[in-house]
Amino acid sequence: MRKGITNIMRSNKGRILFVEDEKNLIDIYHDYFETNGYDFLSTKDIRQALQITEFEQPDLVFLDIIIPKEEKGAINLMAEQGYDYLEAVKKNPKTKNIPIAVFTNLDTDQDRKKSEKMGAAAYIFKRDCTPKEVLDTAAKIIGMHRVKKP
Repeated sequence: MRKGITNIMRSNKGRILFVEDEKNLIDIYHDYFETNGYDFLSTKDIRQALQITEFEQPDLVFLDIIIPKEEKGAINLMAEQGYDYLEAVKKNPKTKNIPIAVFTNLDTDQDRKKSEKMGAAAYIFKRDCTPKEVLDTAAKIIGMHRVKKP
């Protein structure tokens, strides 16, 4: 996770949480979002992501589904921890209204439908998008979410 997790002053554009295990993607999107005026938080740990989500109340979460997990002393490189996170966030009264955009290399109808059924606001296939397209998606989701707030 980047240092300076808590900013006293929040960006008017929004605060983004990136739950992702690929460091190069985190670096690319960190620079891109901050250059465009957003606060950017990131982690590759699901438990930490849940804590950050509840404490920081980001305006949008970008969530990878496949995040490696230690199981019985070995690393499961194909663990679908993102679904666990999505379920936990949507069940928690303090976080259930935070929009989540699934950001993954899983590109099947089954994964897309599962994510939507679980409450994802968007489903983005990593390999088919540019940082600008991801930024535009973020702006659209945050804008729609802010309109819905009382």
